[in-house]
Amino acid sequence: MLVIPGQPGKDVCDSHVGLSRRAVLRVGGTGLFGLSLGQMLGLKAQANETASAAGGGPGWNKAKSIILVYLQGGPSHLDLWDPKENVPDNVRSAFSPISTKLPGVKFTEILPKLAQVNDKFTLIRSM
Repeated sequence: MLVIPGQPGKDVCDSHVGLSRRAVLRVGGTGLFGLSLGQMLGLKAQANETASAAGGGPGWNKAKSIILVYLQGGPSHLDLWDPKENVPDNVRSAFSPISTKLPGVKFTEILPKLAQVNDKFTLIRSM
């Protein structure tokens, strides 16, 4: 609840009113919130309409399925998804790279079955 101490008709900045810096900031912050509330509610309503019309978030359709491979403590990405061929031996994977269904994309020899179906999923190497 917002309470502004003082007497009606008196200047708020008078020293006898005793407003602290925190109270002045509270009044100012509440005013700014009130000014922006209408726009925030309008944007929220617009986002809800867009999401319901698209079937998901803006620009997205509902996903049929998703598989997230998160390997905590597993092999390095260099040993699985991103073999480097033209690098020094201390960086290069111990496993040989193999071709996948997509030209130019290679996995290591640990993942031969995934290499055969690489055209059916998305590989993100920029994380």
